[in-house]
Amino acid sequence: MNAGQTIHAYFDALTAGDAQQLVDLMSQASYFAKIGTDENEFIEGGQNAPDYYRHHVASTEDFTIEFEYLDIQERDTVAWFYTRQIWSLKWQGVEEELVIRMTGVLEKEANTWKFVQIHASLGIPESGS
Repeated sequence: MNAGQTIHAYFDALTAGDAQQLVDLMSQASYFAKIGTDENEFIEGGQNAPDYYRHHVASTEDFTIEFEYLDIQERDTVAWFYTRQIWSLKWQGVEEELVIRMTGVLEKEANTWKFVQIHASLGIPESGS
């Protein structure tokens, strides 16, 4: 898979609830970092990714992603992406619709693209003053 196919495989695995595919796409490097949208949602070190993704998949139902924008760049052994999305899902039994902005970095490890960094944030409407 090229970097773009790997990024699409990540989002497909998220919505399909395929924890093993998600784990397989992550680097085991000590510098791996995943920052999510919740206050204490961060993973440092690839060895911690499996537990995170297994919990995420077990807590999520009816997950769909609508892409508003996706840009993928690939150079030699590094690639990165930026996307804006709308996530519709049931998280721990509660239906949610989230406006997500996400960036990520991948490295080529033994001719296979692996995620080394993912950062997600929520789009929050401005409050009227």
